Amino acid sequence: MLAVGWGWLTDARPSPVASQLKSFWFCRRHQPHRRCRSLRMGEFKVHRVRFFNYVPSGIRCVAYNNQSNRLAVSRTDGTVEIYNLSANYFQEKFFPGHESRATEALCWAKGQRLFSAGLNGEIIEYDLQALNIKYAMDAFGGPIWSMAASPSGSQLLAGCEDGSVKLFQITPDKIQFERNFDRQKSRILSLSWRPSGTHIAAGSIDYISVFDVKSGSAIHKMLVDRQYMGVSKRKCIIWGVAFLSDGTVISVDSAGKVQFWDSATGTLVKNHLVANADVQSIAVSDQEDSFVVGTAEGTVFHFQLVSVTSNSSEKQWVRTKPFQHHTHDVRAVAHSPTALISGGTDTHLVIRPLMEKVEVKNYDAALRKITFPHRRLISCSKKKQLLLFQFAHHLELWQLGSTVATGTVESMCLLAVSPDGNWLAASGTSAGVHVYNVKNLKLHCTVPAYNFPVTALAIAPSTNNLVIAHSDQQVFEYSIPDKQYTEWSRTIQKQGFHHLWLQRDTPITHISFHLKRPMHILLHDAYMFCIIDKSLPLPNDKTLLYNPLPPKNESDVIRRRTAHAFKISKIYKPLLFMDLLDERTLVAVERPLDDIIAQLPPPIKKKKFGT
Repeated sequence: MLAVGWGWLTDARPSPVASQLKSFWFCRRHQPHRRCRSLRMGEFKVHRVRFFNYVPSGIRCVAYNNQSNRLAVSRTDGTVEIYNLSANYFQEKFFPGHESRATEALCWAKGQRLFSAGLNGEIIEYDLQALNIKYAMDAFGGPIWSMAASPSGSQLLAGCEDGSVKLFQITPDKIQFERNFDRQKSRILSLSWRPSGTHIAAGSIDYISVFDVKSGSAIHKMLVDRQYMGVSKRKCIIWGVAFLSDGTVISVDSAGKVQFWDSATGTLVKNHLVANADVQSIAVSDQEDSFVVGTAEGTVFHFQLVSVTSNSSEKQWVRTKPFQHHTHDVRAVAHSPTALISGGTDTHLVIRPLMEKVEVKNYDAALRKITFPHRRLISCSKKKQLLLFQFAHHLELWQLGSTVATGTVESMCLLAVSPDGNWLAASGTSAGVHVYNVKNLKLHCTVPAYNFPVTALAIAPSTNNLVIAHSDQQVFEYSIPDKQYTEWSRTIQKQGFHHLWLQRDTPITHISFHLKRPMHILLHDAYMFCIIDKSLPLPNDKTLLYNPLPPKNESDVIRRRTAHAFKISKIYKPLLFMDLLDERTLVAVERPLDDIIAQLPPPIKKKKFGT
């Protein structure tokens, strides 16, 4: 049994991992010491660690909030994440999961309220300020498979295992059960409101029901075709439905079909066979001129409403673009005004911009694939040379202090303690940073507010300067003793960062310092490690940011003339943690994506032509 704590680690039996933590020499994923050369820093002895067996959970649901431009993501372990799309797609909030809470549905309601439901039969509302569960309510219908908020955001529907569709009223404090709709013969796997709020569509097994909201009665039952590739399947599962303003209902099912129905007559209007496996998810744009579906083959299809001819007012739905950015099932999709969003079993959250909707063709128009959390999962005891790994469901034992203070509504997500133990910097879910005097337990100062969330912060040992990184890739240096930004920070904000630095799409997650070189700041994101030398000039947009090191035979004058403050290495990736153990030793924790894919269930095999 492996026991881990801050500053100690023991193992009851010999193991390769325990041996490496002591000697750092031998492991199938731990390479021997490697030399890393950096300008004016000399050579480092690097512990290249790959035995952090971190595997993100698969994505089960996504829900986009158009009012706040935020995306909620639930994973198979019950974890819920909130991404601020306006803040460079930063993961600003996080709710830990639980093994008994398997989330099957996720939706936003009026007033920026977030709800989830799952197989334990409970509806959960999240407190987005305190970052905890506000309450959980049993719907009394067995496992909940689907959920949808009304267009007004004042009502909530839950589709249950027992075939019931339950309507709840959303009150200021919680939700209140209102009534049941006509019970169906099988579980309700998908739900969608008509934008007018007068009808709903419910997908089950083999059929789709259309309900009148006022009476709660089913007015149509539309049977789907069980045919799959010319063979009749025993069951056809309706994985998703979307109700449009004109009365059209779009359904996706386990037979690989996207179908269009007339809800007024209950008849099939059009059929698209798009996959050789299940079509598992659907999302429609607010303008109802575009929608996206995800399949069990890992493919995402984009449909658009286009004119039949150039001079015609008649329009039809056309499948325009297939995307293959996933290796496994695409269990969830969302449609923002400017992007298609998808996630599934392969754990990736993929944001593909709609180029015709992006006004400025900069890094906002680039494809993004988010795999790792935007927070640090690893801590390091430098004195003992140990690493502390954080997993989703097993954590080391911490003894936390308690407080009776009132006022503390924002939760603190990032902490940094000065090496002398005198100062504590804390950042919450907003972009604010507060600095406390540890000796007298009082607030010392507050760093001026900034528009983007904090992703990492640290206090320099010799100066007590606080270095702060934000989700838009800006880096600030703030003097805690002087309660103001340093001269270096003012200079870099006046000149501006290199455009390639600002176009990076992964946030900085860790900052540290070199004890013997106070002018150096060490920081990293998932794909690069950087040393900022404040004694050197800043790079401008005309210089190379990722510049190679000058030849060793060049004179010191030439070497310094061609150098700038940013020294960047992309050798180690994906990089979850990097820090100095001592003056000449670095530890780098990597998590190769191939190792994660190898531990996922196998994807659907496609038969290749001629085999």
